[in-house]
Amino acid sequence: MKKYFTVKIVALSAVILFALYLILTGLVAPWAGKRIAVNALTKTLERQTRIESITFNPFTLEARVKNFVVESKIKGENLASIQDVYLNLSAASLLHLAPVISDVQVTAPKFSLHLNEDNSLNISDLLEGNNEPTAPEPEPAKEGSDALFEFKVFNVKITDAALVFTDHIRSVTHSVTQLNFDLPLISSMEKDLATPIKAVMNCLVNNSRLDVNVTGVPFDATRKMSVSLSMLPLDLNYFVPYINLPPPYKIKSAGNLVLSVSGEYEIPAGKTVEDQKLALNLQTLVKNFDLENVSGADLFVCPLLKVDASSQNVFDMNFLVDEVLLDQASLFVERDARGGINVVPGGQGMKTAQPPEASTRTSDASTVDTQAVQGQAPAVHENKKPLKPVIALSLPFTAKINQAAVKNMHIRFSDKMVSPEVVKEISSLDFRLTDMNVGSKVEGKYDLHILTGDDEEIKTAGEFHVHNDLKANGNVSVNGISLKNFRPYLAPYLGDNVTLENVAAALNFKMGFSQAGLGVEVSDGQVTLDTFGLTEQGKKEPLVQFDRLALSGISCDLLKQEAGVRLVELHKAQVEVNRDKTGRMNLLAAIEQAVKPGGNPGEKATASKPAQTKQDATKQDEQNAPAPAWVATIHKTVLDQCRVQFIDQAKKEPVKVIMKDIGVTVENISTKKGEKSTFKASMTNKDKGEINLDGSFDISGPAATVNIDFNRIDVNTAEPYFTDFLKISISEGYLNTRGTVVVTPAKKKSDLPEITYKGQASLNNFMSKNKVDDTEFFSCKSLYATGMDICVNPMSVVIEKIALTDFYQRVILNKNAQLNYKEIMVEQPEDNTVPKGKTKTEAGPVKEGGSMPDIRIDAITLQGGHINFSDYFTQPNFTANMTEIAGSLTGLSSMGKAHAQLVLKGVHGGYAPLDITGQVDPLKDKRFVDLTISFKNIELPKFNVYSKKYLGYEIEKGKLILELHYNINGDKLNSNNHVLFDQLTLGKKVDSKDASSLPLEFAVSLLKNSKGEIDLNLPITGDLSDPKFHFGKVVGTVLKNFIMGIVTAPFKFLGNLVGLGSGQDLGYVEFDPGKSQLDQAQKDKLDKLATVLGKRTNLKLEILSHYNKLNDAEQLRYEAYEAMVLSMDKKLPEDGTVRLADLNEEKRTRLIEKSYDKAQFPKPRDASGKEKELTLDEKETLLVTSISLDGDALNDLGRRRGREIAKYLTETGKIDVRRLFVTQPDPVAEDEENSARIKTTFNLK
Repeated sequence: MKKYFTVKIVALSAVILFALYLILTGLVAPWAGKRIAVNALTKTLERQTRIESITFNPFTLEARVKNFVVESKIKGENLASIQDVYLNLSAASLLHLAPVISDVQVTAPKFSLHLNEDNSLNISDLLEGNNEPTAPEPEPAKEGSDALFEFKVFNVKITDAALVFTDHIRSVTHSVTQLNFDLPLISSMEKDLATPIKAVMNCLVNNSRLDVNVTGVPFDATRKMSVSLSMLPLDLNYFVPYINLPPPYKIKSAGNLVLSVSGEYEIPAGKTVEDQKLALNLQTLVKNFDLENVSGADLFVCPLLKVDASSQNVFDMNFLVDEVLLDQASLFVERDARGGINVVPGGQGMKTAQPPEASTRTSDASTVDTQAVQGQAPAVHENKKPLKPVIALSLPFTAKINQAAVKNMHIRFSDKMVSPEVVKEISSLDFRLTDMNVGSKVEGKYDLHILTGDDEEIKTAGEFHVHNDLKANGNVSVNGISLKNFRPYLAPYLGDNVTLENVAAALNFKMGFSQAGLGVEVSDGQVTLDTFGLTEQGKKEPLVQFDRLALSGISCDLLKQEAGVRLVELHKAQVEVNRDKTGRMNLLAAIEQAVKPGGNPGEKATASKPAQTKQDATKQDEQNAPAPAWVATIHKTVLDQCRVQFIDQAKKEPVKVIMKDIGVTVENISTKKGEKSTFKASMTNKDKGEINLDGSFDISGPAATVNIDFNRIDVNTAEPYFTDFLKISISEGYLNTRGTVVVTPAKKKSDLPEITYKGQASLNNFMSKNKVDDTEFFSCKSLYATGMDICVNPMSVVIEKIALTDFYQRVILNKNAQLNYKEIMVEQPEDNTVPKGKTKTEAGPVKEGGSMPDIRIDAITLQGGHINFSDYFTQPNFTANMTEIAGSLTGLSSMGKAHAQLVLKGVHGGYAPLDITGQVDPLKDKRFVDLTISFKNIELPKFNVYSKKYLGYEIEKGKLILELHYNINGDKLNSNNHVLFDQLTLGKKVDSKDASSLPLEFAVSLLKNSKGEIDLNLPITGDLSDPKFHFGKVVGTVLKNFIMGIVTAPFKFLGNLVGLGSGQDLGYVEFDPGKSQLDQAQKDKLDKLATVLGKRTNLKLEILSHYNKLNDAEQLRYEAYEAMVLSMDKKLPEDGTVRLADLNEEKRTRLIEKSYDKAQFPKPRDASGKEKELTLDEKETLLVTSISLDGDALNDLGRRRGREIAKYLTETGKIDVRRLFVTQPDPVAEDEENSARIKTTFNLK
């Protein structure tokens, strides 16, 4: 019974307890909980709190709260509200002894935040809390203890959540709406630690979609988690009010943001939290960003900005930027009239501030850098700490940027500070940074491409490296740059009369900035200028223009101070120069108009500076020391198809000179001292004239050597330049010249350099007229000058030979013994610099020899001339019309006492031979004339008186041509006769004490030509007071001397008879060293000698053979050496047809080496006794010098030469061998040992 009662009590107690549980949890707890919660929250939050209902199902363990509201202090508004909160506690919690929740659902939680105008939030009072001391923080769990609280929650959901934030300061409202959160499972129980959670959240942020996904095992030891965030276009304009930009910036449209972020976090297995890893991937896209100024004008428009970045571990501070892209952006830059720039904060409308004066005390590092930039050597500092790196990088992270790019960017630049306003547009700008690393060093590659609206193009690409110092290399190119687009900027410096259509340039560069200074190297540079023009203002046609100027191979080294250009090419350049009547040069005027002085840099500061100490002054002097000179080199310069025109209107008759087809090549132009530059130039004048120049020069000297070659230059172009001095006009004439101009630097800086010209010149087809009577004054087919040596500083003129061919000259000797050349001289005005009362001689000393410079002309030869001569000085007057004139004028000089010798030959009256000889001094102040004029057709028997007395013979027949000779030296006249004997026949011999002992018959046989003529000169003395001619003893003396000259030098005379030139005779032939063969020139001479001997059968010829102990021996020795070397190759013919020079270099070297190896002479050895290594030239020299000649080799060579001459005269000249005699060879005289050739001489018997 008792047991039954106990059961009943227990059962009843259980029912009561269960009923009590139901009442308390189902009825009392919800009612009490609601009441307590509302009161507590109202009191705590100081805001009215409402809860519609709280319910709990004690059977299913479900709890629900509906319509929870916290009212705001703003009337009619809720601070927070939740439509429904549902919680389902699972009975499994009893099994696991841990909370297990089957469901957690929150429906429509909404929050409302306000930022008041006083910058406080509507929940600021809640955030501030109370001033009561906070409870002490719990002690952290001991290391190694399992402090993880176990729980398990299923189906966590938040639906339709919202947050509204209202900013009353900026009048903007932000919202997060339609927020939904779903977490199917999260558990910290041990069996679920490896089960990943999968949370999903999405919402609208300011009406833009945001999705967040989270997966991972947060309670596992690895804590491995993955998060992805995706933001669809977010309107950034909501956030513009929070951005304060300095004037003049204003955000017109912040655009939209598209964001994608993913990340992974974990602690690697077996590692601690210090080894945690966080990998991130970021993709952002900003669209339609627009920046404007305060006036509403666009500054910057960005349609698209893209950033893709990632990091394998954020905690390692190592990042990877895969791509940064700014696409189709636009930038609008404007400079106003006062210099303000709209993109510079506070810049528009403000002047650019002047930099303050630099401090006089700078750091050592800055001093070194400054010196390096200025090209100065850095000062040496002793006992100083090491200088810091120029660029010190200490970044807390490292990053690799695969590509950062700006594509299709448009830039518009307007400049109102210049007039007219400049508007420039870059239609496309592309810029890329690739393979870039950022960290302790910064390095990467870059590429920039700019294209303007005017089709101008700029390109650059390269690499850079920053680590303690700066290094960069790459290339730059520009194309299509036109001068007109930048004219407003050049206006202060360059006139508008300069045009340049296109500029293109390209170069490779290397740059470094370190403690050594700023180093810049430029290589393979190219610059091209197209269509250049320089015009005089007010004119249309350009004075200077060219189609193309190209510079290639440009190089520069800033530290080495070296610059160079491999090639400069100028194509189709034209220059037109005009000098007006006032002497003004239009080209100089155009240059003055084109080049303007620079702007005023402003007044220098006048503030006083503290006095420098001696040490400071010394340091300043070191810094101001002159930098080393740069070395600049232009390796090659080429001018092609150029043209120069010069018009001179300052003369009475305008001058017009045109040079075209100008081509110039210059090599190695250098500022380096001692470097020689070479050049070649050619051009044409008036279609026919050609000018060729070549030579070398040194611009550091200055020094130059120029070879000149003028061909068919029209000389009438220069006529106006001597019209003021000569009364002649030039109808025709061409100048040819070939020679060398040498410029030698002066020994003193104050002196002018010495300039010399050596060469030859000729004037062809020249014709001039006397302007007084319009008659022909002088003409010639050729006027040729050779051996010219003209010097300036000091002035001197030396000409060896002048040849005048086929000329005409009108010559008059007036009553005052003056030639008519003075008639064509224009009288010059008196020298007003001489003081009154004094003559020019009294005004200053005159050096001996007159005021003329040192002028010397050794010989002037005339041929084919025609002189119309009248002598009005000699009584009776004499007139001669001389044609076919030939002769010479030698020894012409402005210095010394010797007179120039004149010899002229011609035809008088059209049939009678005529000669004029004498002495003249036209270059000296003192007048001197000594001339001879011939007479014709005088019967010789009339002169038997003189022939008997002075010759010892009678004259049977013959004619005499007598020429009048006169010498004017002051008032004294010395006359001579030129005698021509025609068909002179000596009669019987007459005894006379005055008769000459000369072999006259032999002389006559020599003197007579094939026509039986003898030409002699016989001097006669006279006086101006008695102009009659006197024949007497002097005739015999002259004749004797003349015959003596003929007898002692018969071959020269015979040579003249057969047409040999002046100074040449038939008395010898010449051989090359070591040779016995006659060349063609010597054969021609022997042919003429044979002709003379054939006509003079009574003459015999003696051949005197010679040899040269030096030159002949050297040649014979070389021929023996050559034969020895060629004999080393048995395949070569032995007949001498193959010479050593005919072999190729390899075979020639091999044979010489072989000959040297077989040679028996002692060979040079080094200090160790080994055979010394020699060059091929040294071996060749030893081989030649080791060859010895046979003792009779030279005699044999001389004999062979004599036999060769005799053989040629007998076989070719048909001379009887009995008239020829060959002597024993003799060596040449000592004074002829250095002659290039060896003479074999003749004697007549």
